[in-house]
Amino acid sequence: MKSFALFWRIFLSVVSGFLFMPPMAGGEAEPVKIGFVGDFTSVSKPYTENAFKIAQFALTEFNARGGLLGRPIQMIHRDGANDPALHYRHTADLVNEENVVAVFGGASSLCVLQASAACEELEIPYLVSIGNAQSIVVEKGHSYVFLFEPNSRMESLGFSIFASLMPWKRYAWLGPDYIWGRDVMGFFKQYFETIGSPITWAAEVWHPLGARDYKEAIQKVIASRPEALVVATWGEDLRHFLRQAKAVDLFKKTAAFGWFSIVADESDRILPEGIWKISRGPLDYLSKKYPGTRDLIQKFFKQYQIYPLDFSICCYDSLLAWHKAAEKAGSVEPSAVAGALKGLSFTGLRGDSFIRAVDGQMNCPTFFGRLTYVPDCPLAVIESVIEIPAAKTWLSEKEVIAKRAEYRSGKEDQ
Repeated sequence: MKSFALFWRIFLSVVSGFLFMPPMAGGEAEPVKIGFVGDFTSVSKPYTENAFKIAQFALTEFNARGGLLGRPIQMIHRDGANDPALHYRHTADLVNEENVVAVFGGASSLCVLQASAACEELEIPYLVSIGNAQSIVVEKGHSYVFLFEPNSRMESLGFSIFASLMPWKRYAWLGPDYIWGRDVMGFFKQYFETIGSPITWAAEVWHPLGARDYKEAIQKVIASRPEALVVATWGEDLRHFLRQAKAVDLFKKTAAFGWFSIVADESDRILPEGIWKISRGPLDYLSKKYPGTRDLIQKFFKQYQIYPLDFSICCYDSLLAWHKAAEKAGSVEPSAVAGALKGLSFTGLRGDSFIRAVDGQMNCPTFFGRLTYVPDCPLAVIESVIEIPAAKTWLSEKEVIAKRAEYRSGKEDQ
């Protein structure tokens, strides 16, 4: 009997030891899984590929420092192309089948809105760095979506302020015909009407996303004889447009400003020097202003032999914010992290930053400058940078609440 009792004491001691053992060293703790859904094959392919690389780079840094709450971080990515339904499905599958605790990335705003809807339903944080329609965080905003770029209203108001300082009075417009392009144009017009500035629109030329032939559009612009051309075309569409514009010397005929974000190498400098460029994260400017940003850009280039784009600066900040929010919450549980992200302050690649609780919008500045090329850098940089802070461009908290309530009331009436 005594030997039997001794056996059970030893047995229970061993079992208890296994049950309460701490996680084993050597990176064997269960990984924290996060998702990245982007457009790896369509119009925003260059932005997505670049942003995904910096997301991988960020996770390598995090994991080298011990991961998150003692666990390594693993990222699973999916290609939603430029298909909103696919972005919704991939987001839902990553949550339901892969058990990710947050989703990053983005694409065109229509795709982002669908992925955001999935994250709202599943109560998973969605941290967006590509795609910035105002409705993402205002009209259709919710407790789980966070935007790390200036939204379309902020950006439009920013470049409206910039344009009002310029001598141009007769404009032409070239842009993609979907929610983001229409938003930007609408906000631009609204601002000039509000301040009573006497500008005219010589032409409005719209094209579908994924367009390749811009010859007719370019001729319409030239025929309208504008003093300045606003180019809202982006991604792979922009590459096709620029090559055809260069063939007819479009940028020698008119001043131009726009987003002009593109990946180019030394043999393909198709961005015309001297144009005015909107930026969400100008590398040269940020490197000079923030030593930590300069060091990261240099490390990124050393590893990949490419420079991060504006969207990648935003993406890196989204990873930093999520990591800090999880540490603040002491958990990777989605609701806890979403709560910690609201009102979060952190130091990112654009300096001291915070996320507004009312709408999940980061206080992103909008940057403008004149595009130029510098030795030993295939990516164009901007000089004479104008930085407009978010406080001058975003809606007030009361306006956000009112617009969201108005949208939801209209939705219920349908």
